[in-house]
Amino acid sequence: MNLEKQQRKLVMLKERAELCLSRDQAQTIIRKAEKAQRKIERAQTAI
Repeated sequence: MNLEKQQRKLVMLKERAELCLSRDQAQTIIRKAEKAQRKIERAQTAI
């Protein structure tokens, strides 16, 4: 379940990144996407 949640979060962040207008927003989105990606990788190695 956590893996699915993180994948949905990445999709949402991708959509948000396409619409962001400022550099600060983009940096925040990138940090969140990197965190979600780390969680996905950690979950896949645990399987």
